[in-house]
Amino acid sequence: MKANSFQHYLEGLHRNHIGIDAGAVANYIPELLKADPAWLGIALIMVDGHTYQAGDSQQSFTIQSISKTITYGLVLEDQGIETVLSKVDVEPSGEAFNSISLEPETGRPKNPMINAGAIATVALVKGDTPEAKFSRMLQCYENYLGHPVVIDEDVYRSEKSTGHRNRAIAYLLRNSNIIEKDPDDELDVYFKQCALLVTCEDLALIGATLANNGVNPITGIRALQSRYVPNVLSVMSSCGMYDYSGAWIYEIGMPAKSGVGGGIVAVLPGQFGLAVFSPRLDERGNSVRGIAVCKKISSDFGLHMFHTGRASASSVIHARYDAAQVSSKRDRDPEQNRILSELGHKVMVLELQGDLVFATAEIVIHESMRAVENADFLILDFTRVGVIDESALSLIADFSQSLFDQAKQVLITGHSRKHEFEGNIKKAGAPLLDCEDIDHALEWCEQTLLANRFPLKEGEIPLAAQTLCAGFSAEELDLLESLLERRSYQQGTYLCREGDLANALFFILSGQITLSVPLASGRAGRISTIAAGSAFGETAMLDQGAHSVDIFVDLPVSFAVLDFSRLESETSSVADQLRMKLFANVARALAKKLRQATLEIKSLRS
Repeated sequence: MKANSFQHYLEGLHRNHIGIDAGAVANYIPELLKADPAWLGIALIMVDGHTYQAGDSQQSFTIQSISKTITYGLVLEDQGIETVLSKVDVEPSGEAFNSISLEPETGRPKNPMINAGAIATVALVKGDTPEAKFSRMLQCYENYLGHPVVIDEDVYRSEKSTGHRNRAIAYLLRNSNIIEKDPDDELDVYFKQCALLVTCEDLALIGATLANNGVNPITGIRALQSRYVPNVLSVMSSCGMYDYSGAWIYEIGMPAKSGVGGGIVAVLPGQFGLAVFSPRLDERGNSVRGIAVCKKISSDFGLHMFHTGRASASSVIHARYDAAQVSSKRDRDPEQNRILSELGHKVMVLELQGDLVFATAEIVIHESMRAVENADFLILDFTRVGVIDESALSLIADFSQSLFDQAKQVLITGHSRKHEFEGNIKKAGAPLLDCEDIDHALEWCEQTLLANRFPLKEGEIPLAAQTLCAGFSAEELDLLESLLERRSYQQGTYLCREGDLANALFFILSGQITLSVPLASGRAGRISTIAAGSAFGETAMLDQGAHSVDIFVDLPVSFAVLDFSRLESETSSVADQLRMKLFANVARALAKKLRQATLEIKSLRS
């Protein structure tokens, strides 16, 4: 199966941004100059663990200042909010990442995302020695990433040998008693955390873990206590992009953190983690291509976190089944039913619910890809969907086109009363087949599957070929024939209404009828569509009651009608055999309907 439409989108995004040549690789740490300016990696990981990536997403680089996010969450767990706030504030500095932004009276750094605040934060990590602190950090990273991390020793030594400004900041912090131990020990841990090697995919998983309330969505391991996730995301929102933070949250609208190694990680809570890696930096120390890519994704899919109407991604699929489990209400002969029971897996139904936004639409597409792997038809039902935004519509339209290109058909149902959605679907130009409801969509798919096997039959279906006459002898058929009355009805007429007296069995010789019940909405709910070769009125044979449905003629129809009183008045042994076989066939037909109803209920409930 081809990659889905969002993967194609990500690959196109990479192609369109690889040519941006503004900015320069960081040079204040000599080892960083070795990075290839052409590198560009993009990765996005959903809160269900599904991963998209493009370009140099597996290229290793040093995490640099993005490590501040991890360490801040770690010390909140180690020390608690009040203790951490007494040492590091959470106010945006509006200054560069290496500025000396300290409160004049206390010496407290402005926030944990600038170097001064990050060095003070490292000092709060539990551990009696620098080695113990750093070991604790490495374990924390492993919880986020699901694998061990290592240091780039060359970058570490380069940072340590040239980090004079950070050394000066550390001593100022010690002078104010913000750092209470040897500044050089704390700095060593700080330099090591900045030199940890990660990939773009790693950063996206860090973002997805924060988006997933602190739980790694792939391993299921908790990396950060849930009560501290909002605190970490808050400082990322207000301070994570340094003196570009205000413009970032205004334009892109996701908590984020950048590093001078070229990485950016962004988080859309409850939905995904997004990471971009490209070493060319702007004057503020942020990746030029990284910002451009994040802007484009946010704009194209309306991902600003202050957009309203967001839904829970975990509940978007109301039901999932195939046509072998739940068939249409069209009655068919045994051979057709046998074929459809074998081929029903080729028709998949997804009933959707809630609001469709980027994340929930992505789940729909992901589930749809799994569903149609061995299928030819996909029915998407929107009856329970409230709002569908432009990003979701775009994803679904592109996905439908990709399935169409693979000779697979997408049918949509349940949208007829959602006029704005219906109009947008049509404007999207996707090759979607429009159906009234799931039942009629299933029927269309079944008819398509049967088309080459069962050509339309002309003329009447003789009594001997009727389903309820199976096993009848010639003598029994002759007797039955003598008891029947022929009737014909034109298309568009009602044979009877719910509540009318039911006193006959109708064998359909030609044409087609539909049994339905009126719904509260004023529409008719189809119970069954019956064609030539079948019959209706069999329930009345058992209880001699009233019709429980409306019966409508779809196509000009002719019947052979058996009045129950005429059958009961016959007293011969042939009549006894006829009654016994007819009742047995009726019982089998009703048992089959009951089994199918049970299967449908089971499938829908699951």
